[in-house]
Amino acid sequence: MRAQVDTDVLIVGGGPAGTAAALRLAESGLSVTILDRVQFPRVKPCGGGLTIKALKLLPHSVGPVIERATTTMGMGLRGASGRERFQVYEADSYVCAFSVRQEFDRFNLDRALERGTRFEQIRQIEDIDERADRVEIKVDGKTLKTSFLIGADGANSVVRRLTSGGNWFTRGFAIEGHVPYSDIGREPGAEFYFGYARNGYGWLFPKGDHVNVGVYTYEEEASINKEMLRIYAQERLGTDKLYNVVGYPLGFGGRHYSPSRSRIVLVGDAGGFAEPLLGEGIHNAIKSGQAAADAIIAVTMATEKNLRLEYRSRLRPIYDDVARCDDLARNFFYPNLDGLGFGALSLPLSRYALMKGFQAGKTMYELTNTFFLSPFYDVSLPASLRDFVRRSCSQGHNKEIVSVVGSP
Repeated sequence: MRAQVDTDVLIVGGGPAGTAAALRLAESGLSVTILDRVQFPRVKPCGGGLTIKALKLLPHSVGPVIERATTTMGMGLRGASGRERFQVYEADSYVCAFSVRQEFDRFNLDRALERGTRFEQIRQIEDIDERADRVEIKVDGKTLKTSFLIGADGANSVVRRLTSGGNWFTRGFAIEGHVPYSDIGREPGAEFYFGYARNGYGWLFPKGDHVNVGVYTYEEEASINKEMLRIYAQERLGTDKLYNVVGYPLGFGGRHYSPSRSRIVLVGDAGGFAEPLLGEGIHNAIKSGQAAADAIIAVTMATEKNLRLEYRSRLRPIYDDVARCDDLARNFFYPNLDGLGFGALSLPLSRYALMKGFQAGKTMYELTNTFFLSPFYDVSLPASLRDFVRRSCSQGHNKEIVSVVGSP
């Protein structure tokens, strides 16, 4: 007998992981409810970089909320010795797009709501009780019953804290702010500048009317603060006048996450699926959300299937990629920035393969495994970017203008 529930699947968190899961589940005919502490659109601290691999996963175009896209990427180094290097890497197609996370998340949630997902704003999750045939969640003094629960509530996940044991999870941190183009008189190119933070970098991501400037580290014990951010902005943009400065954690350790519950899974940063090399989390958020949805659908269609095993098997590509990024970040790239780390990145063959991999939408695992095949990678132009190009052209711009081209 099937348990009486309020909704087939309850998802805590309405970001990219939660909405990716909701879209798959709702389209399969299951009833889905998303819980979140805030109404959308809501301010979400994030650089807003959308990789080609992330855009390829989306079942709909997010072209309307893409503000910039680039065919170039600046790569800089501030070494421990004080030595500085900077190069602009070029590609013949887009390697990254940029959106304001507030609008990106609102757009994706709207698509999920259009497909029948319900949304409920809550204040606090007080308790989670997994039973043989359902999960009961005590929320704001009332109890909600669901067949399955997905924790998509970010690096500070309450679902993870209440349901997942072990010490596999770690945090990285980032701090960011906005600089209006009117304050600097130009639109800078996108860049990563390694070495501005220990085991991390500074970044510039151009948007519609401002550049998003930030500093990141994968190291939980490392200290990053507003002063570091202001120094980076002053040196790279000529101003330390920043608006909307916020800090936020990123969730790592997903290579060690093993689903331990029969009806509860974690996705996105809640499951530690951000990758520490560049701190990119949106791709694996979408991918893990879709994997969780597919696992739940499989279990509902065949009672002999086990959610833990189903989900874990679908996480294999994510496990492989976060493990590769983790090993590269902690054991090779950042410990050797002054030498082999950035040196390897600076080789012409490496630059070429990296940009080809970015524009093809390859994961780091795929790219490093097929490095010498990079000349044969197919360029990928997802629907989101095609819509962005069409919109830009209709506004009188050409590809070279709407791409963010030019060195700082």
